[in-house]
Amino acid sequence: TIGGNIANGSPIGDTPPILIALGASITLESIRGARTLPLEDFFIEYGKQDRAADEVLTEIIVPKLSHSQRFRCFKLAKRYDQDISSVMTGFCFTIEEGKIVESKLAFGGMAGTPKRATNTEAALRGKTLEEACSLVENLSSDFVPMDDHRASADYRMISAQNLLKKALIELSEEEKVATRL
Repeated sequence: TIGGNIANGSPIGDTPPILIALGASITLESIRGARTLPLEDFFIEYGKQDRAADEVLTEIIVPKLSHSQRFRCFKLAKRYDQDISSVMTGFCFTIEEGKIVESKLAFGGMAGTPKRATNTEAALRGKTLEEACSLVENLSSDFVPMDDHRASADYRMISAQNLLKKALIELSEEEKVATRL
């Protein structure tokens, strides 16, 4: 389930990066009551979430995109379908007058938790989509990817950079270039 994909706290779950990029919040409930928090704050460190033993995830709140927001997500795995991600991304850009006003770049498989690339987000602010393409290497200031049997750290970093660049190219040439199969 989507709730299970979040609550288990896996750093390579498919839905958390997507929902984090969209600015989702979650509600946790126990006999003491309910509390709501941004999804990105739920993940503390590998194997540790902001959830008491008696709390249950009861709600996922996803805000509607505004007219100036653009969203993309990509999954990279060894097999085409039904495989655990090597890298999972969610990108949400607020674009006004041809410039990136805000971005939320969320990744799974790049750290011990699903995590935003806040340094890269800051570097993209005020840039055109074309200018932003030259800044994808900034991701190395946000992550030291894990190395495991699914993918090496280098593969994850290069893939994450390329997926960000792909999203920027898609958005900059939305009506001209088909980058999806």
